[in-house]
Amino acid sequence: MAWGEVAVERRNVPRVANPRDTEAALNWQLERVGSAAWLDWTLKFQRMAFGYAHDSGWHDAADAVSWLDHHALLREGAAPRGALVWYQAADRIRVACSLGSGQVVGPLPTGPVEVVDLRQLSTDWVWSEPHFPFGH
Repeated sequence: MAWGEVAVERRNVPRVANPRDTEAALNWQLERVGSAAWLDWTLKFQRMAFGYAHDSGWHDAADAVSWLDHHALLREGAAPRGALVWYQAADRIRVACSLGSGQVVGPLPTGPVEVVDLRQLSTDWVWSEPHFPFGH
């Protein structure tokens, strides 16, 4: 993990299907391209895209990354379509969703929801499956 190592006991976390599947979640996000209503709500945006109406159980994206790292759920390298991409930008960790081929969708650090090349946002990222263990 690029943001520091955490030496903890790893536990298996049961995976539950998201209310909205990957393609439906991506369509939901693409329908909101151009919207500035999600500024600084990258985690909430992704949670809602995958169909969770209420809190994710994480305070923010940094809290989510810490939890995912603790449970060995983060990966490095090219993110597959539908994966959550956790990246460092504007002095904080943010999250977007991979469209594949290095592109992501989500609220940008500067404002609206957009589709961009991940390398334009950050050189420091990891990815995870769209897993919201506390979502409801």
